[in-house]
Amino acid sequence: MNYLILKSIIEATVVNFRCKECSSTISDGNINMLWMAWNSINMEVNCPNCKTQWIVKAEIGFMNQTWTPEILSNLKNTMQNIREWWEQLNVESIKDSDILNVRENLKKCSSIEDLFKL
Repeated sequence: MNYLILKSIIEATVVNFRCKECSSTISDGNINMLWMAWNSINMEVNCPNCKTQWIVKAEIGFMNQTWTPEILSNLKNTMQNIREWWEQLNVESIKDSDILNVRENLKKCSSIEDLFKL
């Protein structure tokens, strides 16, 4: 992947990322590169406030497109619409307490039948 494209993706992630748990922002030091190919990148994003970890995948595609200001503006508007749609979904993440509750309930089980009693 081209260095300038990679740098742009990381900068865009820093500018646009908000933790769904605490709405905290991040810096480039909170991003770990997990995997990269010629057209995509997987990043781990660590929230500095609540320590939640996120996996972010970015892909880029070029189709002999001339990037006019109009096309870039449409792309920006589309990204804003996607961001607003995602915020409206109000998706809740799995919390640590949920995992601990499952663990505690599983500790109480000594047979398969016990699982159906939960």
